[in-house]
Amino acid sequence: MVIVIVVIGILMGIAFQGISSVQQNARDTRRLADLRKVQTHLELYFGKCGHYPSTQNCGDLSGGTGSLAWATLTTKLAEVVNESEVPKDPIPSQSYQYRFGNGGLEYALGADMERIGSNRDVTGTILGDLNCGTFYCIRS
Repeated sequence: MVIVIVVIGILMGIAFQGISSVQQNARDTRRLADLRKVQTHLELYFGKCGHYPSTQNCGDLSGGTGSLAWATLTTKLAEVVNESEVPKDPIPSQSYQYRFGNGGLEYALGADMERIGSNRDVTGTILGDLNCGTFYCIRS
């Protein structure tokens, strides 16, 4: 009886590892899709305001380089899309990253991927402290 329980426990452990891997891949795939969606929203914002979201108001190009919290970016993008259309990371304790540079004429988006070896668009540090060696990055 003990041997049967041990074998069942081992099989369940293997099954849970496989499920966990699939869930991580699914969340990473969603993150990639989310960043591409936000990239589209950023282009809509650029078309309306003449720059990407920064600490300045729409149309004011005096912003330098910096970052915005995801909630702040969501509020700024509400000028061109419904706030509910701006995605959030599938894990509530994590957040996507957004940085802007060159007076709001360039940006970088980042997501912390769960699977080792996730593809990245760029490497190294870009636009300040958004480290694309750690994050999956998309930039203008």
